Amino acid sequence: MVSTNNIRARSNQYSDIDLLFAKHPTTKDVGIKFDVNAVKQSIRNILLSQAGEKPFLPDFGANLYDFLFDQFDDVAFAELQLRIENTLLNYEPRVKILDLKIEDLSYRNALLIELEIEIASPEQTTTVVDFVVERLR
Repeated sequence: MVSTNNIRARSNQYSDIDLLFAKHPTTKDVGIKFDVNAVKQSIRNILLSQAGEKPFLPDFGANLYDFLFDQFDDVAFAELQLRIENTLLNYEPRVKILDLKIEDLSYRNALLIELEIEIASPEQTTTVVDFVVERLR
């Protein structure tokens, strides 16, 4: 007979290091992001990566910077939307896209991306990830 006293559920489904490398106030170690915040960081990392940046995965990334200086019409919008959806489908299986909004910020050569996603977890968490794609130099 198996004892059920030693069975515990994990309190954190997903975890990742904080890419800002902020120190934890108590341990003075690199901070860790959990669950929703870890998945949101992963989505930003994947979508803001350029193809060829990650060794041994030449197709990793969405190349969103390619759209910054183009005329943003219906065709470009559809291509950008398809690129985001396919990239997340291939590299982030933990999420399902519920809604995708793209705002053209041509006056500052930027794009505002807002994703409403559902995270695959026992709670089926729904959250919003938003970020700006802009040239830094």
